[in-house]
Amino acid sequence: MTRLRIAVLMGGPSPERDVSMSTGREIVAALDPLRYDVLPVEITKEGHWLPRPDLLKLTAGTGDQGPGTRPKLSAANPVPRTSNPVPRTSDPGSRIPDPVGSGPLAIDQAVARDQVDVVFIAMHGPYGEDGTVQGLLELLGVPYTGSGVLASALAMDKLRSRQLFEWHRIPVPGYLSVTASVWRDRGHVHRQVAQALGYPCVVKPNAAGSSIGVSLVREPTALDPSVEAAFAYGPVVLVEEYVSGTEITCGIIDDPTTGDSVALPLIEVVPHAEFYNYQAKYAAGGSEHIIPARVSARVAQEAGALALRVHQALGCEGMSRVDMIARGDDIVVLEVNTIPGMTATSLLPDAAKATGIEFPELLDRIIRSALRRGEERKRR
Repeated sequence: MTRLRIAVLMGGPSPERDVSMSTGREIVAALDPLRYDVLPVEITKEGHWLPRPDLLKLTAGTGDQGPGTRPKLSAANPVPRTSNPVPRTSDPGSRIPDPVGSGPLAIDQAVARDQVDVVFIAMHGPYGEDGTVQGLLELLGVPYTGSGVLASALAMDKLRSRQLFEWHRIPVPGYLSVTASVWRDRGHVHRQVAQALGYPCVVKPNAAGSSIGVSLVREPTALDPSVEAAFAYGPVVLVEEYVSGTEITCGIIDDPTTGDSVALPLIEVVPHAEFYNYQAKYAAGGSEHIIPARVSARVAQEAGALALRVHQALGCEGMSRVDMIARGDDIVVLEVNTIPGMTATSLLPDAAKATGIEFPELLDRIIRSALRRGEERKRR
């Protein structure tokens, strides 16, 4: 049996690298060694692309991935040096070290088109979820999981995605965008927040995930430090209406054969904190996932349909997860995750499992969707 060669890309310089590493390890551990020849690749904070064959021990104590016809890619057996390797640059964020021995690989060696069938992107946040690595893989001509460049960039940019949702008449919370120049007149921002949003309100970076840099602001005196903290993660900050209600999320996966998008069962999220913050999302016992969500049948149906509209409006592919708030019979869309977490506490695997799709099968479907889209790109 010929196994598919899968590079699992994890880590990166984003503040969400720890979550990404957890996602990557879970994926490596769950991929069927009889179907896949797996190469775990970690991108370090400095931009080095490191083969991580040690992570294969998560699935096989001997490191043997089972019978197959293709050589296993590892530090001891790296992809051969190409005739035109990617050159070094002086930018530490894009530095590509020489692929010597068990050291870092050049990018075109780590995910070479003739050595890797699919790249499974397990990166979260900037560089991994915002279209950056997707654009790189497009240039290399390598199929990859998840959404393409444009959908990834739009979903990561909360301001742009909300503007798109408003055009599609998809309900979103009220919000204000704050840049450094706008923030110079803090008095004006305070007046706008008081008049348009009120308190409590939510302050968040425009292009970050995992609730990093997010603050629940209950009174005006807390607005300044919250905005300053959010600016640490990017040049644009959103101040958002606080919407109280039932926090729900809907996973979307594409049928790998037809490409049709399917909504998974709605999950209710009950954080054991003031709001669904980083600890509530990733710490064991930080939140409770209730499937199906405790909402009316009408709300559940409308939320699933709304999540599909969001997925399609952005042009998402493969998978996504749409976070929403149900307030009575009304539903408000908060944001979209184009690379949902795949850890032991993650929502998308929970939703898939509720339909009888176990984690290894979910990964199979995502990989098959990537292969189908790769074939479609070749025909364009």
